[in-house]
Amino acid sequence: MLPENDPQRYRSELPKLDKQGPVGYRPGWQLEERLTGLGVALLGLVGVTIAYLITVGVLPAGLPPPAPPPGVLVQVPLPNAMGCVVPLTAIGGVALIVFGFRRVIDP
Repeated sequence: MLPENDPQRYRSELPKLDKQGPVGYRPGWQLEERLTGLGVALLGLVGVTIAYLITVGVLPAGLPPPAPPPGVLVQVPLPNAMGCVVPLTAIGGVALIVFGFRRVIDP
């Protein structure tokens, strides 16, 4: 160590830093945050399950199509709002699962 390199005198014009933890940190298991994360992950699992059940046809997806007129052999597919809602529900459910488990592991 050089003579002028004393760690006690280094930048003495600056205030001393307090040795505090990060903002919002509480010591312990933080069970409240972990349970909140688990609840969010379970909510995401419910959303993904509902999207899956709608996709495979177990749950109804909107109103049934109207009866075809007489003499029409091929029915034209009708756009349905569920074609937009189901993928958004699945993507949102997966995001909730990821963020929820992240909160469980590292609150």
